[in-house]
Amino acid sequence: MTAKVRPVIILVFFSIIGLATACSPLAKVPESDSASTEGEAADQAASNLVRDPDVPDLPFPDNPDPDQCGIPVEWGDDDQAWLNGRYDGELIQPTVYLYDSHLRLSIKAQAPHGTEVQVVLYQENPVTDYYMVQIPGREGPESRGWIPAPLLSFEPVD
Repeated sequence: MTAKVRPVIILVFFSIIGLATACSPLAKVPESDSASTEGEAADQAASNLVRDPDVPDLPFPDNPDPDQCGIPVEWGDDDQAWLNGRYDGELIQPTVYLYDSHLRLSIKAQAPHGTEVQVVLYQENPVTDYYMVQIPGREGPESRGWIPAPLLSFEPVD
């Protein structure tokens, strides 16, 4: 096993463990007796999540039900991408945030709009897909995180 592959395998392992924990029935928010439909239960579960106050709202739809998360998969060889703080023609994040997971409970890293990153994992979700990205040249937990698909570009951004 090469030295380059070993850290990726470790990263994939811990990311899957973290998401499996977040998506397990043990992490599920209990439903109340007043929730008469599945949609109401999903809205209630999503509203019970506590985000850090510095996590901004998104200008696009996000995944309303945390129990409907996809399984992260390794991205592959074509891993070059750029952080894109633009949405709908407007620069919404001059500094683009990378989150702890698709739940976006906390910010784990940040970098300026246009920063080149490497895609490590991909997670398909019902509404908004997410990518785990690594900021080249940085080490430790502040060097990677999850980003919603609309804020990632596979072409350089200005």
